[in-house]
Amino acid sequence: MCPIDIFYMPVPAGEREGCAAARMWRGACCTLVAPGADDAWQQIVESSPPDGIWHSLRNCVAYQAGVWQNLLAKGIDDVIQPAAFKLAIVLRHTPSELVVRLLADLLRLHPQSQDLTSYVLALLTDDEAQWCGSCGRETSPSAPVGPAPLRDLQLFGDCELAVLAASREEYDAHAKLVRAEYSKLTHDNYVELRIKVLNQFSQIPKLFHTPEFECFEAAARENIEREICTLREHLLTGRKD
Repeated sequence: MCPIDIFYMPVPAGEREGCAAARMWRGACCTLVAPGADDAWQQIVESSPPDGIWHSLRNCVAYQAGVWQNLLAKGIDDVIQPAAFKLAIVLRHTPSELVVRLLADLLRLHPQSQDLTSYVLALLTDDEAQWCGSCGRETSPSAPVGPAPLRDLQLFGDCELAVLAASREEYDAHAKLVRAEYSKLTHDNYVELRIKVLNQFSQIPKLFHTPEFECFEAAARENIEREICTLREHLLTGRKD
């Protein structure tokens, strides 16, 4: 089975659990010889939501970092800006004003600083990859979409959706963290909204847009349908577990 169980990844001795994002950050900054990388990381940590919800360094970012590193270990063709791509994975859920400031500080001495910054910002803000995949328009994977090739944009989007194809245990843990993120909603309101979102996913003809992620498709749809069924049962029975 293609998707890998990496929600709780083993970490090197001396590092706390969940530091896949930290290791990716350090590796990327080392490659770019970026000054102030440790200080920048601390700012990212301080701006990150708590570990009790999904969109945090410990959960969402660490998971995507693990997915990408596992694919690279399997020998897929890398993106055109490997280190910048990794920076973007870590910065995906960092406040935009902090992202711009950190990129300016980290890359100011790099000879390709403008290109690297534009590449990272394209990954973080460009929705072209998603639209191309969902509407079926044929576009060359290497065709540039702004400062980043379409393939890189699509790989970035696929990596973000990879958790949909996680193992049953990982996916259920993810679902609980998503629920915690919307703790202010009543149970019934959350269930109704979550079913609506999941139905939108299920109606997308193709969730993943790159050959590297094709094998994630079936598992993702199975998880989505299973969660929809569970949530509908909650509405009917009043269950809240």
